[in-house]
Amino acid sequence: MKKIHVKHIGPISNSGVLNLAPITFFCGRQGSGKSTLAKLISTCLWLEKALVKGSKTIKYVTSYSRFKKELCGYHRLSDFFSAESYLHYESDFFVFTYQDGKFDVQEKDLQHFLMPKVMYVPAERNFMVAIEHAEKIKKLPPSLQTLQDEYLRALNRAKGVLPLHVDEVKLQYDKLNKVTWVVGEGYKTKAYQAASGFQSIAPLVVVSDYLAGMVKEQAEEPMSAEDKEKLRKEIQKIQSNSKFTEEMKNLLMEELNSRLKIDCFWNIVEEPEQNLYPQSQRTILNVLTQNFNQSPHNGLIITTHSPYMINYISLNIKARAVAEKCPDCAEAISSVVPKESWIKAEQVKVFEIQPNGSVIELETYEGMPSDNNYLNNALAETNILFDQLLEIEDEDDNQTLETEEKDN
Repeated sequence: MKKIHVKHIGPISNSGVLNLAPITFFCGRQGSGKSTLAKLISTCLWLEKALVKGSKTIKYVTSYSRFKKELCGYHRLSDFFSAESYLHYESDFFVFTYQDGKFDVQEKDLQHFLMPKVMYVPAERNFMVAIEHAEKIKKLPPSLQTLQDEYLRALNRAKGVLPLHVDEVKLQYDKLNKVTWVVGEGYKTKAYQAASGFQSIAPLVVVSDYLAGMVKEQAEEPMSAEDKEKLRKEIQKIQSNSKFTEEMKNLLMEELNSRLKIDCFWNIVEEPEQNLYPQSQRTILNVLTQNFNQSPHNGLIITTHSPYMINYISLNIKARAVAEKCPDCAEAISSVVPKESWIKAEQVKVFEIQPNGSVIELETYEGMPSDNNYLNNALAETNILFDQLLEIEDEDDNQTLETEEKDN
């Protein structure tokens, strides 16, 4: 179980203690703090991994405000902190606390630590595809640069075309000329000239598919505790050797990291619905949940403005529930929701960030998120406003009729 409590960081005034689920949604208005929570969780997940590997030490991360300036600086959160900022994160392996400007780390039982691959997919991802040879641009935001690196790695290791899962469109990469093509029924266009929806989903889908598949392969042949400890000691030796330059350390660390077996994949995605038609949003959510299902300890965190995303995850939950109730209906259910994307109700939580910076967990009905949430209410508001216009129209019609009757 992982839980986090945030106070006075960015737009979040007081989240309360949030018990995270393997699949966690954050929804709310723009600027409400959805991404702030997702980025803090991403930072804590990455830090757990770094401490276990030995690439960071407790002394290092608790000194000289490095947690705020360096680690949270990766996601550009440093300026979100104030004198009142508070963070408490707890998992089965660590407790992290930031309070009164100081960061504290407490180790728990690390014997069964699951080494994660943490991927943060920012909303600005379409930039990578919309601009030709975006990989040559310097000083990208660190999270975007990391996604760019993984995207190029996935493209270079691809064999043949890569499915984007929407409208049977595929991605084709010319490794020799470093040109990416979007290929559809009867057309082929360079990716930077493609529709914005395809530019948005290309890095998301390609990287998610690639990393989920990689982690699944490695998880099937996990490292022994002895091998993990041996690797950890090698990393610590490199980090503590004052004769190595930072460049040498980085090169040696890359070689060691290639030997590190990953146990699970934590995919943290901002606005997967970006630039997509509702039906395409459902397809992308099914892809993300399918990747989640590939390994038993994977995690998926989604920030969203889309009411469809909450409704579609309810479909995935309901599909699993119906299948358990009626095993012989699996084929029929799969025609509605692909079997690979079925989700257990207890695997999902949806949190809504309020305008005042507090956070509430949505209630559930038969295991599915309640329809009474900000996003659905925003849709319902359209009907209310339309009714108001009808009332104004009716009132005007009545006044006109009364005027005509008086004239007669």
